[in-house]
Amino acid sequence: PLAPTNSCSRESCRAMIGAAGVRETLQMRREELLTRADRARDDAAHRRQAVSQDFSEQASERQNDDVLRGIESAARAEIEQIDLALGRLQRGEYGICLKCGQDIGLARLEAIPYADRCQSCVGH
Repeated sequence: PLAPTNSCSRESCRAMIGAAGVRETLQMRREELLTRADRARDDAAHRRQAVSQDFSEQASERQNDDVLRGIESAARAEIEQIDLALGRLQRGEYGICLKCGQDIGLARLEAIPYADRCQSCVGH
């Protein structure tokens, strides 16, 4: 965990965030998502098994394929957010709201490490 408090100066927030290994957390999550997306893509393409000859089974497989494509799409969207967060971290902009320029807050960053907006701006 980053810290039990949600308020800190910009400098102390950055120190706590850096000390918590945010980069490692983001990179590990990214790898998990890449694996999930690739597996979903492969499963939807039936690379691991042949397509059934039974019509009703094919209909069920098509529905499953739609779900798998949704899983892949969601994983790739989260990967994109993680990549953006890693860029902000590298530029020293991590933890700063893109909308208002205020600190995002440790509790929010702990819950969503790639968050790019503070809680106030998310609601608007």
